[in-house]
Amino acid sequence: MRYIGKPILRVEDDVILRGRAQYVDDIEPPGVLYAGFVRSPYAHARVVKVDLSDVRGAKGVVAVFGPELGFAPGGKVRYQGEAVAMVVARDRYLLYDALEKAVVEYEPLPAVLDIFEAMKPGAPLVDESLGSNIASDEVYQGGDVEGAFREAARVLEGRLSTQRVIPAAMEPRGVVAMYDGATLTMWSSTQVPFDIKKEVAKALDLPLSSVRVIQPYVGGAFGSKLLVYPEEVAVAKAAYMLKRTVKWVATRSEDFKATTHGRALVLDYKVAVDNGGRILAIEGTVYADAGAYYWGEGLADTAAKMLPGPYEIRAARVRAVSVLTNKTPLSAYRGAGRPEATFFIERIVDAVADELGLDRIEVRRRNLVKRLPYTNPLGVTYDTGDYPAVFERALEKLGYYQLKRWAEEEWKKNGRLIGVGLSAYVEITTFGYEAVVMRAERDGSITVYTALTPTGQGLVTALAQVVADELEIPIEKVRVYWGDTAYVPDGIGTMGSRSITAGGSAAILAARKLKAELSKAAAQLLNCEPVYRGGVFHCGDRSATIQDVVKAVLRGDAEAQLTVEAIYHAESNFPFGVHLAVVEVDPETGFVKPLLYKSYDDVGQVVNPLLAAGQIHGGALQGIAQALYEEAIYDEGGNLLTPNLAYYYVPTAHEAPRFEVYFAEEPHPSATPIGSKGIGEAATIASTPAVISAVEDAIRKINPRARIVKTPADPEYVYKLMWSARG
Repeated sequence: MRYIGKPILRVEDDVILRGRAQYVDDIEPPGVLYAGFVRSPYAHARVVKVDLSDVRGAKGVVAVFGPELGFAPGGKVRYQGEAVAMVVARDRYLLYDALEKAVVEYEPLPAVLDIFEAMKPGAPLVDESLGSNIASDEVYQGGDVEGAFREAARVLEGRLSTQRVIPAAMEPRGVVAMYDGATLTMWSSTQVPFDIKKEVAKALDLPLSSVRVIQPYVGGAFGSKLLVYPEEVAVAKAAYMLKRTVKWVATRSEDFKATTHGRALVLDYKVAVDNGGRILAIEGTVYADAGAYYWGEGLADTAAKMLPGPYEIRAARVRAVSVLTNKTPLSAYRGAGRPEATFFIERIVDAVADELGLDRIEVRRRNLVKRLPYTNPLGVTYDTGDYPAVFERALEKLGYYQLKRWAEEEWKKNGRLIGVGLSAYVEITTFGYEAVVMRAERDGSITVYTALTPTGQGLVTALAQVVADELEIPIEKVRVYWGDTAYVPDGIGTMGSRSITAGGSAAILAARKLKAELSKAAAQLLNCEPVYRGGVFHCGDRSATIQDVVKAVLRGDAEAQLTVEAIYHAESNFPFGVHLAVVEVDPETGFVKPLLYKSYDDVGQVVNPLLAAGQIHGGALQGIAQALYEEAIYDEGGNLLTPNLAYYYVPTAHEAPRFEVYFAEEPHPSATPIGSKGIGEAATIASTPAVISAVEDAIRKINPRARIVKTPADPEYVYKLMWSARG
């Protein structure tokens, strides 16, 4: 019996498909009150006066809260949609009527929206206490940069940019808080229940034991729900002060304005290359449009440190600058700095090949890291793998050259603009610690409590596979519970492609502990040192099942701990892979249609190929969306012009290409008990540069010198680029 490596169907889907899964908005305790927020219509303004007198007298209103809950710090708002007050009412409809009665007097201030304008002397300051709009400025370097540039046969330079995107999870953020006089219980659409527990306990001066946070089913997150937001703390405070249950669920436009955005990085670069296409050094600056608050700490830094990608570049100096603007705060979005770094370096490698008249594949071959472990010039050590071997197998498996020939034939015979693009990536996954509590039940089944916080990945199924294999029992005997701070002592949660590697490893350690405890009891029961096989303790012709052992312990005939706890401390892993995209461009409109997406990933042990393929499908479609469709657009006053799904273009199944997913499943000597490296963000990291390269390949049949230097490559941009050579 072996479950790891098998495409087991998701065990959590039955309740979802039958409509029985409970999300935050389904939680409706008796007597619940509804919270709503008065939000600023301005991107930048002094809050002169907040008059809630008419709100207090409005029908159904129970309480109003203003500056005392910490709204509008510093007496001003910094982005459109920032909360300035909260209203609590008995009815959701009466609540929205009451919100309209709030009178807030603002003194509008000039908004700064462009990062380069924001850095100029005399620019309006988003946060006056800093004295400038630069929230963070770090330099990472290694190797002899100056020497490499002196040796260079050619120096290339340019600017590359990624647009600001909105995570747009299917389920907006929401929270329910209930205080019974002893315990504050919260349900939140979050990735980090333990972080919420700590922040709320601190804000209310409560012991951690008096705060319980539950993550119910969550309809998508992608990094946008890994912060503790002001609304969560405000709703908790209201519930505590009113001794009532208080609920808030964001509208779609609220979610678009007040939930963090992603990407929005720019790279100015210079690269030194030799005549053979080897990249000797890279120098540049990564700028992050951090938005109104520096919540996305480390995004520019991560992109800077991962900028060399899977290539052996001997010297680098990269500055990482985060700049405040009057936009929604920037934070992690699926990949968090690694997709941007990969887009940057893959575009640079393509530019090197073009400038030297070399084949793009050959330039990658010549620059790939040859031997691992390898420390890049900025101090990041890639752990295990064989990049050249995986790269060559990927070219064959993905059919790169065959597709290139087919695209050329379609152009010559039928006039179709079909492009083929490829990207290679290395990504950093797994960090921190993760905890699992495991219990053997009287009937021989196993209950698993994890601190992981699934948001649609199928982690319950994967964890059940891991535990079933380790204990050699049917998967039907394993039940996994998640997302409740009352279950386990602490944990980080689901993010950074770390869940099955960190959480699964913790589950393996817990299963081994439990097996050791049960074996100790079985020895007492059978009067010998038993051999464990197939979920049964064997001793000659005698045997005892897990059920037998548990019952013996409960009767007092043997001694053992039936509940164990394990904490796994993770080190970073570095998956590697090659992704390929095929697109067709309409020469009359510039519209790009993705036709085919193929991937080959070395992510170590694949626990469930079905779940892993699902991560590739979803991640790639998000990367395709960044390449072609999505963009958060602001006007000159800081008003979000894409405030809902009518204006913000999230692709659907109709826009999805055909997928072919392959895994290398390389054996990696690793300290990770489970042997996996993480898959959740790989496709988002690799897909955008692959698609952009494919679009460029297509339009170069008309304009051979076309070069795409930004995302999104929307129809207008593609059309102009395609026909610019002909005026």
